[in-house]
Amino acid sequence: MTEALKKLKNQKYIGAIQLADEAARVLDQYVPRQERASVTEVPDERMVRYYSTEGLISPPEARQGLSAVYGYNHLLQLLVIKRLQADHLPIRKIKELVEGKTERELEQLLDVKRARHERDGPKNAATVYLESLLQPMHGKSAHGKSAARGQAAENLQTAVAASASLSSAWARVEIEPGLELHIRDDYRLPETGKDRQRLARRMLNEIESRGQGPRK
Repeated sequence: MTEALKKLKNQKYIGAIQLADEAARVLDQYVPRQERASVTEVPDERMVRYYSTEGLISPPEARQGLSAVYGYNHLLQLLVIKRLQADHLPIRKIKELVEGKTERELEQLLDVKRARHERDGPKNAATVYLESLLQPMHGKSAHGKSAARGQAAENLQTAVAASASLSSAWARVEIEPGLELHIRDDYRLPETGKDRQRLARRMLNEIESRGQGPRK
């Protein structure tokens, strides 16, 4: 688990909007770029409510007035859903993988150590490996399980190696003294005004989270 996630372990989110905003803020640290136009890349309030209705996100921990109270486990669930959607898994399969998982299992499924390295490379091998770790293998001996997981791990190493061989060009833009923006050559700005506003808010939150608050 990364330091960034450790800091979020005891956080509470009042309402679906706060949960979605937190997930959007850290999304690019753990989730590859969403390639399918039919899937929304950045979480929002409506998405949280939909996933809750479908049973992909657990019921709230409590209620504060009319608002639901969410925690670290819900944040992990939301990030894992987006992670697996980026690997082209259907909602039905994602529900099977996420439902009933502990925080530790969700952290494994999120696979935070490799998420960044697979951003532009093959993803299917990683998904197979994660499923092999978290799903029971009925009818297989211990030796059979070990062999299957060993093969999946080998496939994952091959995928990561292939990913590492790819390169992307980045442009550096100085916004103002002390603030630079790095833009990858294949990046495309969100099409809707709502998603652009959310992007701007994520960038502002990131700056403020590093102690770089407003000038006085």
